[in-house]
Formats: sequence, structure tokens, C-alpha cells
Amino acid sequence: MLAKIAIAGHPAGIAMSRDGARAYVTSPDDHKLSVVDTTSRTVLRQVTLPGGPLGVAVSPDGAKVYVADWYGDQVAMVDAATGSPGSVITAGHSPSGLAVTPDGAILIVANRLDNTVSLIDLATLQQIAIIPVGEHPFGLTIDPSGTRAYTADVESDDVAVIDLASRRLLARIPVGKRPYVVALAGDRGFVTDEQGGSLTAFDLGTLLPIGSVDVGSMPEGIEASRDGQTLYVANWMDDTVSVVDARRLKVTATLPAGDSPRAFGTFLRSTGQGSH
Repeated sequence: MLAKIAIAGHPAGIAMSRDGARAYVTSPDDHKLSVVDTTSRTVLRQVTLPGGPLGVAVSPDGAKVYVADWYGDQVAMVDAATGSPGSVITAGHSPSGLAVTPDGAILIVANRLDNTVSLIDLATLQQIAIIPVGEHPFGLTIDPSGTRAYTADVESDDVAVIDLASRRLLARIPVGKRPYVVALAGDRGFVTDEQGGSLTAFDLGTLLPIGSVDVGSMPEGIEASRDGQTLYVANWMDDTVSVVDARRLKVTATLPAGDSPRAFGTFLRSTGQGSH
């Protein structure tokens, strides 16, 4: 461990700017969005937001930060440079995971208690589609091409696959117990099975499960290295991060972390091979 940065309010959600210079961390209990300089490892500012800020995403150009209000059925838009709250975007019931398409045009929202995903046009801030998925979608991930989105459906133990062009559900992939977040690595997808203590791997072509690997207790956050060879998994109850070989489905290292590590979003500053 290189450093600890104090952030109040039981931090949960996290997103990194594309250049890795800033981390944006939500604290639902403290109603805050913290902006962290990842080089100096200091909190630059804290933005007070209504309700329970949870899921967070950054626009591809780094100009805007989007924060889901777990309690308020809305998404707040924050100016990344100044920290000033801007427009409020209406979403479904209990918005959780967020992602922005690579072209910056569409915000995708997992509406946990509606069992749906919303597509929001960021030019008009209007909802343009609602897509039914599994039960209680939480973590949400978009592939690098902006073609498909994947939700971890907590109560139905599956991953929903959405075709963004046609705005329809393609498949629901059975996974382990209480899936939390999805990561993509090469031709495979991976989801943390929070109550299974495992990762489930699935093929992005066939959309079928291909195996699993045991990690720590109550794995939640997951992210892949840029080369797609390595996965990093935050184990909430073990105070560790598991390092997993994505091809062999094998834990190669276990790293110590702080108390109850959570990482609902992107958390790798440098995603080259072997970085963490």
C-alpha cells in the first residue's frame, strides 16, 4: 500500500478521469462527492449533493461528472473543473451504476428498484429509452466500442447484456450469488459474486458462462488491466485485493487494503500490465 487518503462518510462509488489525474469518490452517508488529486494524493474539494450519492461516472472529455442519487431517483451533473453542481437528470427508481458511452452522447443508468436501464441523451438531458433487465441491476459497464452494456443483476443472479444500437436486451447470463459489478477483459467478461466469494467468467461472443474462480470474502469492486491480462478485485470483508490471471482464472496475489474496501466503479489509476 502506497498511501491512504482520508474520506469521510463511508466512501463507496469511485470513478477515474481518463488521464488518471482525478478520482471522484461518493460518500452516501455524508452526502458528498470528493475530488481527489491522484498524484499528490490529496482531496482537492468536496461537493455536497442531495440524497445518497452512490454511482459515479466521468464524461470522456473529463468535463462533467455524473452522480446517481440512490434515494432521489435522479442523477446530478457536476462541473469537474469547479465542482459546481449543474442540471439534475430524472432517472428511474434508485439509480445505481452509471456509465457514459465513449462518444459522450449517452448516459446509461441502472435503475435498481425498477429492474430497468435508462438511456439519457446528454445533449437534451432527456430519457430516450427504458430497457427491462434482471432483478435489481446495480453495477453497469460499457464495452470500449460503445456497442453493448452489461448490468450485474443482484437479485436474479445474472448479467444482462444490452445492445445499445437497437436498445434491446440480448441475453441474461447466469452467474454466481448476488453479482455486483462487471469488468471486461479481451474476449471475456467477469462479474464479482458478492455472496459467492468468487468471480464468474463469461464469453463475450457466445454470452455463456465459462468458469469461475474463488477470491476473497464478499468481493465487490473489479477492474481489468489495460492489456486485459489481469483483474483486480476488492474483497469487502477480507480487507484485501485479489489479483487474478484473466486467462487461467487463477489468483496470483493477494494485496492488503484498508478496512472494508469497496470500489463501485473504476479505480485503477494506471492500467498497464501489472499495475494496481
